[in-house]
This record gives sequence, structure tokens and C-alpha cells, in this order.
Amino acid sequence: MTNQHSSSRFDIAVVGGGIAGLVAGITAAESGANVAVIDSHAAGGRARTTERDGFHYNVGPHALYLAGHLQPFLAARDIDPNGGIPNAKRVRLLRDDTLHHLSMNPFSIAATKLLRPRSRMRLLSLLARVPVMKTERFVGTPWQEFLGNEPDDVAGLLAMLVRTGTYVNAPAILDSGAALDQLKLALKGVRYVDGGWQTIVDSLVKVFARAGGTLLTDTSVAAVSSDGDVVMETSSGVIRADAVVIAGLAPAAVERLAGGTIRGSDQIGSIVHGAVLDLALDRIHDGLVFGVDEPLYLTPHAPVARLAPAGSGLVSILRYVPEGETEGSAAVDRARLSRFAEQAGITQDHVAHERYLHRLVVANGFPTARGGGLRGRPTVDALGIDGVFIAGDWVGPDGQLADASSASAEAAALRAVGHTARRAAALV
Repeated sequence: MTNQHSSSRFDIAVVGGGIAGLVAGITAAESGANVAVIDSHAAGGRARTTERDGFHYNVGPHALYLAGHLQPFLAARDIDPNGGIPNAKRVRLLRDDTLHHLSMNPFSIAATKLLRPRSRMRLLSLLARVPVMKTERFVGTPWQEFLGNEPDDVAGLLAMLVRTGTYVNAPAILDSGAALDQLKLALKGVRYVDGGWQTIVDSLVKVFARAGGTLLTDTSVAAVSSDGDVVMETSSGVIRADAVVIAGLAPAAVERLAGGTIRGSDQIGSIVHGAVLDLALDRIHDGLVFGVDEPLYLTPHAPVARLAPAGSGLVSILRYVPEGETEGSAAVDRARLSRFAEQAGITQDHVAHERYLHRLVVANGFPTARGGGLRGRPTVDALGIDGVFIAGDWVGPDGQLADASSASAEAAALRAVGHTARRAAALV
């Protein structure tokens, strides 16, 4: 593995070195192909982690879904990130500016004053059925329409849970089948990762190197075209390949790069944003806090995971930006997140330092009801350019967020491997 390339030709090149790009690169390299992963920055994308005074900041709150696609992909390569599972027994919900305690277990739900008596039984019944629910029958139904069939208090809690799992605040557009699929996945558990997601990135880079891959960082790609080979115009010169995977970019960026139109890209939801305030604390703060009537979320990442010095805490607070909201005011959003922290019991005198990210890109698209949910998202060959495939959190029929990135990346890389093999066979 090197940052300087002596070759200007590879069997397969991957544009983008985030989770999707690294998964694609590993999958292709494990087939025996000569593979390059190219990124304009360091590897990792939105999975990079920044360290300050012993505190490890992810790019927004990150969780590894234990039953998603990425975790088994890692495990198959002997990557088992250490970490912790957030405590669902210490949950508080903010409604009408009042905090209510609610552990996510049947006894707490059956007794909570957040719900009317009949609603408690309804929510318990729904949560019991979700793990075995056949979600296909809800594909094509907007999430708002699904919620409309539930009592208002139950709908509020369901909306809160799905916002947390998808990061999407667009109930009129989000597909109900996809929403329920992600809720099923969340109920199977998530892990916060020791050292941050950078540890996953570093492990993937090592696996890629062992498989013989070449990592080209600080190399930007200006254009991708096809003249038999796939040709990439980069800041380090022209690179040719039999096949290319464009991984982790937003749909519009892919189309600009390749000069083509992605079939089906008009059927997915737009870029998902969040406003994020991370607080490094000189003490431990325990317990999750969710906004019910406001799209807010507070989670202590440390000491659940080793992301802070001993005896300290690291809390991430998120506002789910509604679909279609304009740029908005950073000052207003930051002030609301600070007040939410205070409502959760975090006072400024315990904050060692903080970081605010305004309009953070959480996902480059989301599954819509009108687009047919997950199975209606663009396929890995949706650019329609010979030898060029795409991957990302908005591509393919499987998963959302990092799991969609890894699933589509594996699928795109396998298609690229097949394309390269067919080209080689034709030359024999």
C-alpha cells in the first residue's frame, strides 16, 4: 500500500475511500484483482475520528448495528471492534419541556404516564410484533400514513424511534417498509466503538493492504469516462482501469463526475442533515434522552465506549433536520442543542470543550414511499456506463446508513470483478 502510484493502470479502481470504498476495495482485492482505492483526503470519509485531549469525536453520533451488513463483513475478516451497548434502561423522554423516565422494557412501558392506558398496550403489542413483522406489505406507504393509524401518543414514540434509527425527519416521504426494517434492526442492538469509527477504518485499511491493494490518498478525481477502459482524470495524472466503483458520493456528485444520469435517483429522498453538538465533560453523564415532540436526541458515547479519559464523559446531541428545511441559523440550532443538554442535566461548568457541526451530512439519500422503498433505490449499475458501478448509503436494496454503504459496495465490487473477468476472457 502506498500514497504514490507507480502504475497508471489497475484492474479495478475505487473512487472514494470511506466505508463504502474500503469495503469495495477489499472485496475486489480478495478476488485477486489489482485494485486501487483513490481519495482526495485520508481514508475514512464520514467514519473518521478526531482526537482532542483524550476525547475521540466521531463525525456525529455513530453506532454499529449488530445485525446489519457491515458487522458481519468485518467479522469475516477478523475485525471485531470493541465497545459498549447503550443502556436502554436509563432513558428519558422530553415532551412539552418536561422530562419523563421510560426504560424500554414492558414493565416501564406498561406504567408510563406518557401514554394512555390503551396506548400502553398498543405500543407493547407493536414492539412485540416488529421483530417478526413482514414489512413488505408496507412498502409504498408513507411513514406519516402508517403513523396516522395509531393513537397520537403511540405515533409520537414510534416516530421518535424511527428518527433515531434512520436519522430521517421526513414522515410524509419516508417509506414505511424501510422505516420498520430499520426499527427491527435497531431492536437487535447497536454498539458504540472504542476509539471511534477510526478504529474500523484503520482495520479495513490494513485488510486492504494485506490483500495487495493500493491506497492513493490526497488524490482527487475530476472526471470518469469510458473509451473501452475506464479513464479517470486525477490530480496525479490519468489512471485507467477495466472497471471502476464510485463509492460514497452523493448522487449529484456521481453524475457530475461521470457525466451521466443515474436511473432512479429522482425516486430517492434528498441528502439527510443533522445539527450536532458534541460535549466533552469532566464527569460521566448517564442515560439517553429523546425528544418526542421535537426532533432531538442526546446520547452518552463515553464511557459506554472508550472515547474519553477515565472519569470523563462524551455526549453527542443531535437535531434531526426536517426534509426541505433551508440552511437555517447555526446560532439558533446550537442554542437549542445547548438548552437540551441543560434540560438533560448537563451544566456548562462541566463542559471541558465542545464541537458543533451545522448541517452535517448524515446520509446522501433515503428510501421513499413513492420510490418503492429499499428495493426502489438505484442499482449498482444505474449509471449505465460500461464498467462503471456505484455504491453508497442510497444504493441497492439492502440496509440503510453504513450498512447500505457496505452492502452496495460489496455488490458493486463483485460486479466489477465479473466485468474485469469477462474483458480478460474476451482477449484470450
